[in-house]
Amino acid sequence: MNIEFIEALEEMAKEKGIPREDLYAAIRKGLAAAYQEEHGLEEEVEVEIDQRSGDILIGGEHIDLATFGRIATKKAEETIRQEIVQRRREIVYNLYATRVGEIISGSIHRFEGKSVWVNLGEAEAILPEPERIPGERYHAGQRLRCYLVSVEQTQGDPRILLSRTRKEFVAELMRLEVPEIDEGVLVIRAIAREPGRRSKVAVESLDRNVDPVGTCVGAGGARVRVVTRELSGEKIDLVRWSEDPVQLLKNGLEPASVLSVELDKENRKAKVLVPDDELSLAIGKGGQNVRLTAKLLGLDIEVTSPSEAAAA
Repeated sequence: MNIEFIEALEEMAKEKGIPREDLYAAIRKGLAAAYQEEHGLEEEVEVEIDQRSGDILIGGEHIDLATFGRIATKKAEETIRQEIVQRRREIVYNLYATRVGEIISGSIHRFEGKSVWVNLGEAEAILPEPERIPGERYHAGQRLRCYLVSVEQTQGDPRILLSRTRKEFVAELMRLEVPEIDEGVLVIRAIAREPGRRSKVAVESLDRNVDPVGTCVGAGGARVRVVTRELSGEKIDLVRWSEDPVQLLKNGLEPASVLSVELDKENRKAKVLVPDDELSLAIGKGGQNVRLTAKLLGLDIEVTSPSEAAAA
């Protein structure tokens, strides 16, 4: 009976991805608890298991599991199960904690209120409503790529948080599609994002022979198109990075041209003058272009034109 019991546990541990040595540690703990229960002992007892024969020695005494009473047997089963579950949780935590900051793939498993639960294979992760791109619709079994935000230990299974709205998701998608970013030739310096609508990504080239914007866009727009498709049509504006905030502001407002910039560094404000016929272009639909540029620089930006300034 001993060997059959151990073989059954080995099979269960294998299915759950529990290392053999962890399994036997759990069995020893469970048998010790059962023996103490059976004999009314409080002090710890030493358990030895011959993994080949299934022979069990507890406190130097050869034990046949069939001699354990019902309560002691239940105690052993509960302890072993708890140890295996706990070890499984530790393995899952360690597996995903090392992947925080990466893009991870899974399939939609279930819905709970407005949250989506994603099956990652070894674990389940949550994609809450605030981390979902507005307007996206999901269905069970759908494959999904997300940004792995965090992994937290809890009383139960680790809480794995996913996002599709974070700026970092855009950065990681760009890195996957643009080898020069992964190689360190290009660097993403800043991102301003309105999920599902538009993002501005400021990029710098560390090689004067590599154009940062053109390289990220790709031939015929192929590279940036892949990112846009993954983000449900979200537009990506590539902005040439500059350490000079005035130049970066001008680059951010493209394709509109800028006549002048009054920068108030202390109050983090800027007043921008653009041609009359380019005012709406600079501001963008619903103010989006200037709003994202303001986020990109961390400034409060006011855009005006010569005729508006004269009328004020």
